[in-house]
Amino acid sequence: MAVSIDSYLKSLSNQYYLKNDSDEVIRINKSIDNMITNLDKELGNKIKRRFVFGSYDRDTILPRSIDSKSDIDLMVVFNHTDYERTPGTYRTWLKDFADKYYKDRYGSEVVKSTPTVTVRLNNINYDLVPAKEIIYQYSPNELYIPEGESDWKKTDPNDVKDKLVKANTSYNGIVRPIIRLMKAWNCTNGYPYDSYLLETEITAMNFYGDNVQTGFFWAVDRLDTIWASTYKKDKITSLRYNIENMKTCLNNDDLPKAKQWLHRVLPTV
Repeated sequence: MAVSIDSYLKSLSNQYYLKNDSDEVIRINKSIDNMITNLDKELGNKIKRRFVFGSYDRDTILPRSIDSKSDIDLMVVFNHTDYERTPGTYRTWLKDFADKYYKDRYGSEVVKSTPTVTVRLNNINYDLVPAKEIIYQYSPNELYIPEGESDWKKTDPNDVKDKLVKANTSYNGIVRPIIRLMKAWNCTNGYPYDSYLLETEITAMNFYGDNVQTGFFWAVDRLDTIWASTYKKDKITSLRYNIENMKTCLNNDDLPKAKQWLHRVLPTV
């Protein structure tokens, strides 16, 4: 009978979890609160609302010790009127704000890109995303973020979170742990995947009847390589090779050797 590595994978996923009482989370929350206070002070009635979204809000962000590219997304919804300020205008406002409160005062790196303005604080990127909101009387409101300097594209920052919560609930709480495991593989193997796209791909998978172990194996086998770059395909092929060797060790009741194969693709903490 094959030995199980399910409990070990759960333990690894827990180690990849950015815990709410960790020093890192305390620092991040303090920076978020400070940034929101400064936004309100500087831009005041120009802002309709602002909120954190992305992997930090979805509880799938990894510690910086594992994922050096982890960032915090903050959407800033402006009071938009029909005479149409451009996306570039809003990004300029955010860039001027970031320069004043962080670059000029503390020497923090500030970068204006598309569609964000990024502020680097304590080695963590805070991405300020400008947005406008269209309000309808008899249908849900719509949010738009910049697509270039003058165009807008529709977005729903809660859509991914809602789908993840639903999937995680439906599959007995294994989806978030599997996402953390797969994101840990991704960021320690040269980021073959865009982290967001990897997360959405796994969220859409069917994990009926799985535990963390079988679900992790399923996710590895189902990674989409269609239209993938050679680099990405090579990384997925290597991942599958190592996991297949791990499975062989499990079938031979050799748990120590199985862990060795596993940690050729997943980091130790």
